[in-house]
Amino acid sequence: MRKWKAKLLMLSFLCGVFYFAEQRYDYFRLRGLEITPPGILPDTTVWQSVPRVAERFWMSLFWERRKFVKGIEAAYPVEIKLKTAGWGRYKVSIEPLKPMLYVSWNSSMWFLSDNGRMWRTDLPSNASVKGLSFPKKPILAWDSGLAMPIDPETQGGGICRSSLPLAKIKKWYDMLEKVGWENEVYCVLAKKKDGRLVVQLLLGAGDGSSSEVVLKEDTANWAPIAAAMTRVFGGTGSTVPDGLVVNATFADSMTFTVTSRDYR
Repeated sequence: MRKWKAKLLMLSFLCGVFYFAEQRYDYFRLRGLEITPPGILPDTTVWQSVPRVAERFWMSLFWERRKFVKGIEAAYPVEIKLKTAGWGRYKVSIEPLKPMLYVSWNSSMWFLSDNGRMWRTDLPSNASVKGLSFPKKPILAWDSGLAMPIDPETQGGGICRSSLPLAKIKKWYDMLEKVGWENEVYCVLAKKKDGRLVVQLLLGAGDGSSSEVVLKEDTANWAPIAAAMTRVFGGTGSTVPDGLVVNATFADSMTFTVTSRDYR
């Protein structure tokens, strides 16, 4: 019994010492955040995201690092990494997201990053991020008849997880470059045709006098179709006369039809 009381007294004494030291010297307070590279986000934005309890007890930020990171990433188009950098100090690494494409959906324009995030191009927090680049590839138009391209549960902060088939979309754009159409196409429209997903390429300057090429979502026959179109029209896909539609969605991978846009 006496041993138990002695241990309790010793524990109480040590707790008192630690409490006094903390009150006197702020031994457990958060001493600093090393934000690298500087300037991607304002320092005040990062500090404001730190839980208040972490300012007094720095280790709590490590325990709640997932909440800290997600809080910033949900509101700003950046990627955050947090790790300890000594007693009471952390290193916060910030990289702007890399927009891969503009996506037209729901009467709005969105950015789609290469790591599968989507956010509106008019999101106010875009202006706070230094080094945010802008896509140069043809716009991806996602038809309203297709599945929603974002995860609605992540809409709250403005930066959403995308539910788009990213690997498939990358193949579409890689094939556009491979067959020499990338500079001729101003819009890649994904839509349903006869219950199947198809890719409709809009060629021209986007001023209403364009031609169109409708392809299967599988890119396996894109190169043979491009070669066949070259033999028919000469040059690249841009030589399809204005107002014509090339339909290459038939079961026979080498079959395509040419019709006027007025008689589709």
